[in-house]
Amino acid sequence: MILASHQPYFFPYLGYFSLISAVEKFVFFDTSQFKRQSWMTRNRILKPNRNEFQYIKIGLQRSPFQAMLPECKLTTNDQWKVKLLAQLEHYKKKAAYYEETMSFLKEILNIDEDTLVGFNVSSTIAIAHRLKLSTPFFQHTAIEHRVEKASEGGLWGMVFSEEFGADTYINAPDGEKLYPTEVYKKAGIKIGFIQHKLYPYFQNNESFIPGLSIIDVLMFNGVEKTSEMVHDYTIKWVNN
Repeated sequence: MILASHQPYFFPYLGYFSLISAVEKFVFFDTSQFKRQSWMTRNRILKPNRNEFQYIKIGLQRSPFQAMLPECKLTTNDQWKVKLLAQLEHYKKKAAYYEETMSFLKEILNIDEDTLVGFNVSSTIAIAHRLKLSTPFFQHTAIEHRVEKASEGGLWGMVFSEEFGADTYINAPDGEKLYPTEVYKKAGIKIGFIQHKLYPYFQNNESFIPGLSIIDVLMFNGVEKTSEMVHDYTIKWVNN
């Protein structure tokens, strides 16, 4: 059985969904330390009339120093949602799937969640389902009472693999330098790192800006094409 885990991100980029599509079970590592200026709280879309990106951000209450993810609460007003939708209005003039994408985003923004983790998990699952991904999802908070804490960050994949009986673990490309691959091999767990084929797509712009939020991909490609793009990847195996 093939497994992956990852922190819950805010409207993540295309490759995040490629990782979900590559596995049979996906665990949201939702108990890590909170990082304010990270993909947990923000992502990037095109900037109007410029060949640049701008950030979209989730609205958060002030969090305690060195807070953990489950402690982070959303603001009690919807101003961040209003701002996010306003930041996307310029796509109307250039993106073929603007109306379709905006309608879907409004559904997501109406999800009743009051925590950062809750919103990121729920919105990611909603997008995955829209892209016809059937991977079952789990959260560390739901199983942490029965699994041991990893002795180092790179061993969480082994902890989750042992819990779910997985013999193969796949991680994001930047995890290769963090994971002790020989330790996984000794435990009988094959480990690989997904290699996303993030080819340029039409952005009605001077030049292509890569790595933007899945929102940008949906705006210009629609659900069907985006779903095809999600499945375009290879796996780099490192401990066969």
